[in-house]
Amino acid sequence: MNAAPATRPTEARLLHERRDGEAWLLELEVPAELRYFDGHFPQAPVLPGAVQIAWALALAAQRLGTSLTCRSMEALKFQQLLRPGDRVQLSLRTDARGKLHFSYSRGDIMYSSGRLLVGNAHG
Repeated sequence: MNAAPATRPTEARLLHERRDGEAWLLELEVPAELRYFDGHFPQAPVLPGAVQIAWALALAAQRLGTSLTCRSMEALKFQQLLRPGDRVQLSLRTDARGKLHFSYSRGDIMYSSGRLLVGNAHG
């Protein structure tokens, strides 16, 4: 039996990314050994919604220059469960009011989406 890795991942695997106008489209894979699956339903692991939001905030900050701070959440929807090994596309964009729009999808399947009011990039 193999020992568990000393450091288990906390981030999605970035497979591919591209800019599409003002939006970023990132192809991600949810690692099967992700630390967040511990205790989040041992018989049927599910990626917590809070992790999906944190990933969207972090990846948007790197690409769009937005803040890591979420001041409020709007129109947050979780339609399908994200599970170990799932591959999804994360779409990120901001609107004229500075709100971050994100969605996790694969083809016609929508996993989750939301609109976040983020702090400014310096605060």
